[in-house]
Amino acid sequence: MAMLLASSMLLSVALTGCGDDKDGGDGKDGKYNSVAYVCGNIGDKSFCDVSWKGVQEGAEDNNIKSKVIEYGADTKSKMEPTLNDAADTYDIVVASGGEMAEILEKFWEDYPNKRFILFDIDPDYDNKMSNAFCINFKQNEGDFLAGALAQKMSKTGTIGFVGGGEVVVIQDFLVGYIQGSKYANESGKVAIAFIGNWTDSAKAKELSGVQINTSNADVLHQVAGSAGLGLFQACQENGKKWAIGVDADQRNYFLETDPDLADVILTSMEKKCDVAIRDAINKTFKGEAEYGTLVKWGVAEGVTVLSENDFYKENVPADVQSYIDDVEAKITAGEIKIDTMYGMATDVYNALRDGVKA
Repeated sequence: MAMLLASSMLLSVALTGCGDDKDGGDGKDGKYNSVAYVCGNIGDKSFCDVSWKGVQEGAEDNNIKSKVIEYGADTKSKMEPTLNDAADTYDIVVASGGEMAEILEKFWEDYPNKRFILFDIDPDYDNKMSNAFCINFKQNEGDFLAGALAQKMSKTGTIGFVGGGEVVVIQDFLVGYIQGSKYANESGKVAIAFIGNWTDSAKAKELSGVQINTSNADVLHQVAGSAGLGLFQACQENGKKWAIGVDADQRNYFLETDPDLADVILTSMEKKCDVAIRDAINKTFKGEAEYGTLVKWGVAEGVTVLSENDFYKENVPADVQSYIDDVEAKITAGEIKIDTMYGMATDVYNALRDGVKA
């Protein structure tokens, strides 16, 4: 249902094939010849990869060059010069996160003819940059669906959540996941762990194993970038527990290389960065993108939704699928109100966690 909605609402809106890095145009008079995606690292089989896909598709739609520019793990020293260099060279620059927005605030006025597409931005961000188009994703809405599905699929009443860093955006996933769990099963429990980074898959595997073997969790959700791959391994090696991926339809990444691992990934809570970025690039070319603003997209727009692929349809009972469809419709209609970590008091967040502690 959300997929069809996405087509009608957004589309009016693989990881090789980079363009060359020759200078693009100057962006004057809406003439854009190149687009760059600035990110940490490609190859995470999640957020960065699906975002780069959207950049490539937007470039292909408009017959321009695309380039991915990676600043690596050393974010403190590399993010700002990388973003600045991209602005020097490319007509449209795509990047994610509030930190990138703060960096761009320092020099956006130096590039009046360039366009910056910033996504995964905080919902309360006040965008005053006239050449920046900012997108916020309502991941709390999508993870409400993930939590509800996890409880409906659980045989023990205990589900798991493994996050990367305990930062606001990941806590926002967790808030939605807990509330979705409680909506589906008021007495259900959620085992919660944070890795502390986005790369340590061995630690993710260890923490997931503890949730399975100590807390009796039988459906686990990872929101941890490439580190989260360890959760899939733990689910595979501990009696084939169900796993829920994040950001992209992660099962697709393992179908050929590791089909046994793919077969524990029941679904993923997708942040359809590719759809949003492609839409933003296309609207930029059409002169329809409202630069200087922040848009907020979630379940209603088909951007933060579950992967309802063939595997999902085969393994989720029909009545549970209908239940999730109904929850989706109620979120879209505003009948289900989901809290967000943004602006939430620490004691309220802690009480929410404590209320479902496994």
